[in-house]
Amino acid sequence: MKTNIEKFEDLFTDYSLLSTNRNGIDGLFTVYSLLPTNRGIALVAALVVTLAVSILIIGTLYVVTQSTIMSGAGKRYATVSEAADGSIQVMKDAIQLIAKGEPVSSLPIVDSTPACLVDSVLFNENVGCTITLTLPGSDIFSSYSANITVTRLYASPLPGSRLEFPKPSGSPPSTAIYYRIGAIVTGPGGTRAETSALYRYVS
Repeated sequence: MKTNIEKFEDLFTDYSLLSTNRNGIDGLFTVYSLLPTNRGIALVAALVVTLAVSILIIGTLYVVTQSTIMSGAGKRYATVSEAADGSIQVMKDAIQLIAKGEPVSSLPIVDSTPACLVDSVLFNENVGCTITLTLPGSDIFSSYSANITVTRLYASPLPGSRLEFPKPSGSPPSTAIYYRIGAIVTGPGGTRAETSALYRYVS
């Protein structure tokens, strides 16, 4: 009785002879035709190329996105930096108005509670007063806030002759009052700008 191996050999021989009789080709061709072909290599190559192109596209999108984020952050910082510089100028104007006895209602500032701006400008030395700057366009700049701190440092007569600092005849010598002004402006995304200036007001 034939074993399974012998039955398989007989079946393979019959199939090879049948192929030879029909096509006139050596039966060994049938053996090679039964083996796996290389047709899957093209699919693998296509998948590799697709993966490489996808990585390039994702990398490009990432670079563009990061560039946009950095550009936006730079613009926000430029905005708060300019607002901080403007806050310093607003406080200088406020000091001039207060020193002349004029109201500061024309300026976009809100005094603290209790009010301390006038006392800090005219009387109290080395005592800071922090006020809030009201930014224009509340709908646009709703996420921005600005705080200004002014501190009167000291006052001293100006050196030099009366020609350098002319005053009407009989008036007292000119006096310089020195202030330290600091401004902190915060914006969206944690953007923050802080600046300070030393200001001299000559009375």
